[in-house]
Amino acid sequence: MKRNKLLENIAPCSLMCYTCGGYEKGAICRLSGELAGYLEGMYEFYETHADPDYREHLERFRIFQEELFKLGEAKCGGCRSGIHNGCSIRGCFLLECVQTHSVDFCGECPEFPCDKVHSVFEEEVYVQWLEGNEKIRESGADQFWEERRRMPHYKKYKDTKEYQQKHEKK
Repeated sequence: MKRNKLLENIAPCSLMCYTCGGYEKGAICRLSGELAGYLEGMYEFYETHADPDYREHLERFRIFQEELFKLGEAKCGGCRSGIHNGCSIRGCFLLECVQTHSVDFCGECPEFPCDKVHSVFEEEVYVQWLEGNEKIRESGADQFWEERRRMPHYKKYKDTKEYQQKHEKK
C-alpha cells in the first residue's frame, strides 16, 4: 500500500482509523453503508408480505436498519486530515508530537516509548499504543497494516471486560 494511504488509515499512535466506527473512509462506515443500501425497502416488503409470526421481528429489524444507516454516516476524516472531529481520546497530542519529531508514527521516533503518552491513554489503549508502535518499529507500517486491517478495532475492550467479570466472581 502506498505510504499516503497507510497514513490515512493508521493514526500516529498506531490505532487503526480504518477499523474505527467514526472514520468516514473506514471499513465500518463503508460496509454499513453498502449493506444499508442493499436492505433499502426490505422493511416495507416484509411489512406487507411477511407471515404474521414474523411481524413481531419487524420492529427489531427497523431499529437495526436505523443503526446501520447511522454507522454508514461516520463523520471523522481521520487523525491526520486536519478536519477530524476530535479523537475519542481527549487531550491527544500525538499528531502534533510526531510532526514535531518529523516521523509518521510514535514507533519511528527516537524517543519511543516516551512517558508523555501515559497522561493521554487509559491502560488498555496504552498497551495497544505500545504494542502497535513496537510492531511498526520492528516490521514497518506496511506489515503492521497487513496484520491489523481486518482485526476488530474494539475487541480488546470486550476481552478486558470479560476478563474483569470472570475474575470479579472469584
